Amino acid sequence: MIDVTQIAGLIISKPENGINIKEAESELNMVLPEVYKTLLKQTNGCSIGGDVLLYGTEDIAERNATWEVHHYANGYVAIGDDGGGQVFLMRLAEDEKKVWVVDAGVMDPQHAELVTEDLLEWVSGGCIVE
Repeated sequence: MIDVTQIAGLIISKPENGINIKEAESELNMVLPEVYKTLLKQTNGCSIGGDVLLYGTEDIAERNATWEVHHYANGYVAIGDDGGGQVFLMRLAEDEKKVWVVDAGVMDPQHAELVTEDLLEWVSGGCIVE
């Protein structure tokens, strides 16, 4: 667990419960990575400095449909974006922790760049994207 209250510039949403996470997974027709569900239970989506938006349960299905992730990046889920055309992806695996960034115009994991080896460490550090 991370203490989201200690992250500078973080705008958080109310923590999520397991029921809404299951509903989002059902709507997406996928099982989200455990580390992402851990984050949702601490903050159901968040924004950091206006540069990074991580989706909550109420947005994730719509955003993945809009980005057509199932078509262009099958086996991945979009967990957020930078508001400037870059999308943050995680591979659909229960134990996945890595976050990748890809241009929304390409949306091909082969063109993605690794942002972090660990989602929770990245969020704890303020979601810096270099």
